Amino acid sequence: MFRFFPKLLQRCKGKKKPPAKEDDMGGICCHSKEAAAKKEEPAIHFSNVQEEEQIVHSCIIGIALYPLNSPNRFLLSFERGDKLIIEDESDPDWYMARHMNEERRGFAPKSYLTLDRYAGEENWFFGDTNRADAERLLLQPENEPGAFLVRHSHAQGSYALSVKDIDHNSNEVLIRHYKIRTLDRGGFFISPRKPFATLKDLVTYYFNSDGLCRRLEQPCFRSRPAILGPLPNSRDEYEVPFESLQFVRTLGKGNFGEVFYGFWNGTVEVAIKRLVSNGVQTDEFRREVAVMKAICHPKIVRLYAICTEKEPFCIVMEYMCNGNLQHYLKTDLGKKLRLPSLVNISAQIADGMTYLESNNMIHRDLAARNILVGDGGIVKLADFGLARIMDEAVYVASGGKLPIKWTAPEAYTTMEFTIKSDVWSFGIVLYEIFTHGGTPYSGLKNAQVSQLITKQDYRMPKPSDPDCTDPVYEIMLMCWKKDPKDRPTFEFLYHFFTDFPVTSEASYREAD
Repeated sequence: MFRFFPKLLQRCKGKKKPPAKEDDMGGICCHSKEAAAKKEEPAIHFSNVQEEEQIVHSCIIGIALYPLNSPNRFLLSFERGDKLIIEDESDPDWYMARHMNEERRGFAPKSYLTLDRYAGEENWFFGDTNRADAERLLLQPENEPGAFLVRHSHAQGSYALSVKDIDHNSNEVLIRHYKIRTLDRGGFFISPRKPFATLKDLVTYYFNSDGLCRRLEQPCFRSRPAILGPLPNSRDEYEVPFESLQFVRTLGKGNFGEVFYGFWNGTVEVAIKRLVSNGVQTDEFRREVAVMKAICHPKIVRLYAICTEKEPFCIVMEYMCNGNLQHYLKTDLGKKLRLPSLVNISAQIADGMTYLESNNMIHRDLAARNILVGDGGIVKLADFGLARIMDEAVYVASGGKLPIKWTAPEAYTTMEFTIKSDVWSFGIVLYEIFTHGGTPYSGLKNAQVSQLITKQDYRMPKPSDPDCTDPVYEIMLMCWKKDPKDRPTFEFLYHFFTDFPVTSEASYREAD
């Protein structure tokens, strides 16, 4: 069971252990007689009290940011503010932890805990959130000017204060970032003339006093993060039984069948893509699975498992609560997104595509409908049903329907796809984003679009939406260059939107 936790196994080395026994979730763990009789908690036991005390003093302490109560016996339940001893942190998504004053232990999602003892219990503290994600969170419509958060800075041992502001001259939304420095003798300050004993004292002061771009008003809105699966003791269970899937409601229909919201093993929220039996080849299904399994990036929807024991086959994926980007941009919340948020969305998409570009992959169906939106404005690439891991730089399609309005002209005329044809599609996605879900080539049929582009070098004019600035439209035109070699790389596009003026160093100012 704990093969994903090498540090914990190393601690147990040298102890007398009973024979290995397979647990009922497919893992191998060490069971004592007591553990065999008491299956409600993972079987980890210390040889004596002295050894346990030594581990307590050497362990990292985690503080719960959110409560967690789950019937899954391998998950540790806790309340907000509980202090947990981290016994192992080697898994990318989970801690092995136990309550400080209790024997209960189990897996705890890393996104639910903070390891910072100075500010871990404060609702304005966002831990290891980086600068780009801080801006994404603060730019959400739920946050009014004056919303703020404190986070770790890239400089070890220091912090940063991020505040949502409005430029009174241009009415432009800005995110200001302030460095919080530490004193050698202890304490924190933004201005050296005003040090504070604690981070809480610093935040309280700027709630009530000037000195920053504006007074702090309220902590950044924080939604409870999803529990990402699978658990470490079941991660190798790539093929899962149908009975482990719970179908709750239909989310929609796609090229391969229906998509449902549900649960896997009664704990993890998932989207379940259930393939239609009619007209879908097994090879087509396995192709999608093979690509998704190989992909691991925070801006790409994760594949958890598959179920092929009976038809229709199922793909179990990460659930994104706000649906696809095309629909989201047309909602009341989506219509409120202004230039900084739209730029941030573009940067996230380019980030995911940069990963594909660097790993010699193509998407082939990049469109707002195939980009999913989660809490806090996070977006991720999805639907790799047409994607391929390429052995060469060019993939030649064998046929099938193509979304002409999103497809590069060389792709639908020669059926050759490269990462540069994805760049063309990204330009169309930018059009969708900066028109708040507008339809590209509105009023034109596919045949007309193809004729205009290939014969007349037609390109869509600059959208009238005020959030589509000249620099953004220039990037669209770069993506639509006739010669694929003249189009930018996704790495360039990612840095362009990440360093866009509204979120660049020009927005930073030190406190007086």
